[in-house]
Amino acid sequence: MSEQTLTGYASIDRPWMKYYPEDVLDAPLPECTIFEYIKKECSDRLEKPAINYFGTRLTYGEMFKSIDDASNALYKAGVRQGDIVSFCMLTMPETIFCLYACNKIGAVFNSIEPRTNAENIKKRINTANSTVLVVVDVFLKKILSIVGKTQLKTIIVVPITNYMPPFKQLLVKMIKGGKIGKLPKKDKRFIYWNDFIASGKDAECKQCEFKKNTPAAIIYTGGTTGVPKGAVLPNETFTVMVSQLKYDQPYFFTREKMLEIMPPFIAYGLVCGFFLPFCAGVEDYLIPVFKPKKFADLVIKIKPNHVVGVPTFFESLANSKKLKGKKLDYLVSLVTGGDKLLVNTEAHINEVYKSHGCEHLIIKGYGMTEMGSAVTLTANDECNIPGSVGIPCHYNIVKVIDPKTGEELKYNQQGELCMTGKTMMLGYFNNPEETNKVFHRHADGRIWIHTGDLGYITEDGVVFVVDRLKRMIIRPDGHNVWPSQIESVLSQHPAVKECAVVGLKNRKNKNGHIPTAFVVPKDSSYLNKLETELDTFCKTQLPERDCAMAYRFLDEIPMTLVGKVDYRALEKLGESERIPKIKKK
Repeated sequence: MSEQTLTGYASIDRPWMKYYPEDVLDAPLPECTIFEYIKKECSDRLEKPAINYFGTRLTYGEMFKSIDDASNALYKAGVRQGDIVSFCMLTMPETIFCLYACNKIGAVFNSIEPRTNAENIKKRINTANSTVLVVVDVFLKKILSIVGKTQLKTIIVVPITNYMPPFKQLLVKMIKGGKIGKLPKKDKRFIYWNDFIASGKDAECKQCEFKKNTPAAIIYTGGTTGVPKGAVLPNETFTVMVSQLKYDQPYFFTREKMLEIMPPFIAYGLVCGFFLPFCAGVEDYLIPVFKPKKFADLVIKIKPNHVVGVPTFFESLANSKKLKGKKLDYLVSLVTGGDKLLVNTEAHINEVYKSHGCEHLIIKGYGMTEMGSAVTLTANDECNIPGSVGIPCHYNIVKVIDPKTGEELKYNQQGELCMTGKTMMLGYFNNPEETNKVFHRHADGRIWIHTGDLGYITEDGVVFVVDRLKRMIIRPDGHNVWPSQIESVLSQHPAVKECAVVGLKNRKNKNGHIPTAFVVPKDSSYLNKLETELDTFCKTQLPERDCAMAYRFLDEIPMTLVGKVDYRALEKLGESERIPKIKKK
């Protein structure tokens, strides 16, 4: 980037562009569907492996054939351009086939978390007016309980064992026994996947024409700030994201092995796990039900070159005793996002990985479902500053505003992070009111998304996220406390294994909340002394009013289904006063 006089405002200066090639913004953006994109990118890979599911390997040619078969069957079932097809699926080959089959037709992939309750599944099916549902068999019982209250005409049931090797199929059936739902005999709306695919043998679905700003997928937000909303992502969200990553994270495009542990019902998983690998031409190892405790086993066995996940996954790998004597030099890109990575945890992860032969630092990203996942990324080690989330990807712009006035702040001033770019969602599905709350047209004429996150940007364009604005705790005395500051300090204490801080209701009066630290100790043999020790330690690092006012001890911090700290669960736990007794270790 050529030299320029800085104004002090990130949205104007865009200082992060100095890390990118001069002509990066001149590169033409793809104008095609996501299905057309992967077919073009991998036209020379048809004989190479694309999918690995418990040892069963499918080439790119076989994957494209399966996508065509699925699109023919969906077309035969009446699915047309603009229709919304709902999915309650896991990280499986059939999920990949369905995503691109829908896209080939021009239908919308409505990805529903299958582990949520049946009532939520029903609402999302009905809101989308879906007549076709694809569901993995282990969650069939939920569908049977609500199908009579939907307009579904076809329910395609996918056995989780479908693409497993025979010995693995037998093992799963022995373990699960009769727990896997069976199709109701008299209800002809239900059909198994293989029979459904066979039903489309005499149909032929043609590729739909690309149209700008056409919905490709609906992904539901985590609901951490209210009721989950369906973000409508167009084809451009996917294709522009990958076009950025070719420049911003070229390690992905080494065409080797990727371990896919993120689910398809979050933007991070769908874009980075179900689209990016096939644009890069890698072999994608699919794990339908990921257990963080098994992460080390998977890495040692598969030896992947690329992994995307959340901080707790990579921390569990770094802490695993199974790494002793093992080389990890095959790990090229380890990408973490979706939750805050504490500075000391980041340092520990990098130290452990380096000692086992890793060449690069862990890659950190930051974004939102509404932007298709990553907005910033540590594009190289030069801008991979500890505690930061990197620099904006080159088609994105990030700025900091004063939450009260809306005025843009200068470098290193803390305020609300706002973002805009070419991967932005079209809006929330059937929810213009909530769309208008998150979309804001600023004086520069651009539409900006207000993130609700507190942060700042340095003169080099490096972005730091401090905390959620809505996580800020107002104490009974009116003082504002930021939980992440307390968490960062407490996590440095040698007796602390994990910690999380929330504000609990003040029972003495109606004013304010009590900053409460939930701590998982490494050794529970001296809990009676630990609270005093932690309180003293915290007060040596922070002003007294910025510290926790109460401590609770747990065996483990509750996590959401995608590996983030479940702050709502902690709030409920604290307010119920039913803290489980910690086991003596």
